[in-house]
Amino acid sequence: MALGLLAAMGIKYCVNTGEAWIVYANSVMSFFYFVMIAFALKRIFAGGGNASRIGDILNPCFAFSFCFWGSMAAGASLERCGQVDFADWKLWLSSLVVALATAPMLAWTIKSLESCQSRKKCLADSGKECVKGKKYFFCLWGILFLAYMIPFLASFPGFFTYDAETEVYMVFTGKYSAHHPVLHVILLGWIIRAVHYITKSYNVGIACYILFQMAVMSACFSYMMSFLYKIGVRRLIRIISICFLALFPTVSMFVCCSTKDSMFSGGVVLFTTLLLEMGRDSEAFWQKKSKRICFAAAVFLILAFRNNGLYALAVFFILFAMLYRKYWKKWILTIMAAFFIFGVSTGLLGKVFHFMPGELAEMLCVPMQQLARTYAQAPDSFTEQEKETLFTLLPEPILKKYNPKLADNVKVNFLEDNFKNDPGKYISLWASMGIKHPDIYVNSFLANTYGYWYPDTVPDGYSGKTISSLVYGDSSYFAFETERPGERIHLLPRLENFYRKCSLEIYQQKLPVVSMLFSMGFWHWCYAFLAIYLILTGNGRQAFAFAPTGLIYLTVLLGPIALVRYVLYFFFLVPLLPALIFDTGKFKIS
Repeated sequence: MALGLLAAMGIKYCVNTGEAWIVYANSVMSFFYFVMIAFALKRIFAGGGNASRIGDILNPCFAFSFCFWGSMAAGASLERCGQVDFADWKLWLSSLVVALATAPMLAWTIKSLESCQSRKKCLADSGKECVKGKKYFFCLWGILFLAYMIPFLASFPGFFTYDAETEVYMVFTGKYSAHHPVLHVILLGWIIRAVHYITKSYNVGIACYILFQMAVMSACFSYMMSFLYKIGVRRLIRIISICFLALFPTVSMFVCCSTKDSMFSGGVVLFTTLLLEMGRDSEAFWQKKSKRICFAAAVFLILAFRNNGLYALAVFFILFAMLYRKYWKKWILTIMAAFFIFGVSTGLLGKVFHFMPGELAEMLCVPMQQLARTYAQAPDSFTEQEKETLFTLLPEPILKKYNPKLADNVKVNFLEDNFKNDPGKYISLWASMGIKHPDIYVNSFLANTYGYWYPDTVPDGYSGKTISSLVYGDSSYFAFETERPGERIHLLPRLENFYRKCSLEIYQQKLPVVSMLFSMGFWHWCYAFLAIYLILTGNGRQAFAFAPTGLIYLTVLLGPIALVRYVLYFFFLVPLLPALIFDTGKFKIS
């Protein structure tokens, strides 16, 4: 009862109640929280043998709970006042107390899920994989493709946005830059250019690319779902997952969007599914030529459609080689072939079309934001010489436009040539300021990224800005526009208006529970729970299948803004969450 009371008191520090904390503290809801927590703890620890089993995993569950509630408290503080006061003992104490209360509940949940696992004979084990599995794949591929025709018509010729205009401009002017992935620029631009040459219509060209992408994405989703079908995952889980993939606005809007992140995330879906298959039966996996081809294709998609995919996969395959060293003769050629095809194709296209190197500023968003925040909050800590050095990198008028959630204001005015001439001088400045103001540096990073890990926020980094022809409202969830040279045709205006509200307004966030399905931070913690659940229940190889996703996510944290498109795989991989949690045993071969 004492722990339940303390936890009910501490929760108010972990949610954003603004200045009106008395509304929670003096509310009957706080009393109900206390009763529920105390009752749950009593039931858990009164379980006899159950309590001893829970005690076996209580320490890692406490660590997870403390990270979760600490992040909630930090996110609430960032929402409320734009920074985290690390000297505030109430923040740490509240996180500790609530974590102490919820850790046993988390442990009980994990043990309950583990004890409720069921095993049925799967198609792969019964020899029906080739016939029924392929039929299921092609049927579902057609169903999903037809389902995406509805948002496609509502946005006709498609959501041509997120740098699409810039990429097509490169193709039509011949002035190419490697700022965007080479293969995506060529694929998108030349499909539109070729179709325009034949039909004299840019809309038809954009529509052709979107339809091509819809076919690829539908195939990736269908492969994931057919794998769940073949191993015998429960029908209800599969039906709900298919409905989610077909109808959920975040998924359908991005499937019909020209951004490179869609195809990239499709590759992540395919790659993760293949890793789960491999973890189930490595020997059988590498004996099949079709699996090796799919594996190479997935690696190629990740490498080709986002530049950060290369760094994430380079680290991942070091870990992969350690885990699957027994089969190195079988996978080494497949992986080398994927990297070779990517390297040759990118290199040749870069030479043929004379791609200029990408900007260095994209890789320096975090240090630029940290310097800008330090100058905004503690300008007197800079000596005159340090100010002079800073202004040769980021001019003073630009520093005054610092936005804690968006690095673009400083990134686009970064004087890259000065940095290249003497990088040591600027690195030294950045390090010395970090030593003086570590709290500002940490807060800068948290403010720029908390949209990814704090469930209760609205992504609004572009709020009030005009980008291309789009004016962002209170939300920056999705760039709801068709950029030039395309022109939106309003075929399904009511559905189009629904997508517009989800994208630019605080609309779905007004719906309790439903709002969490749209939240990046919510899915962040769902996957974190999945990881700890799989590890604690002895399913390490299944957890390892999500290692590429985790590494890609770490690279995203170094980006300029927290946007849904950078973590699309959170939403695309959702069917694997209930499948792995409620049918874990199906992912281990009999």
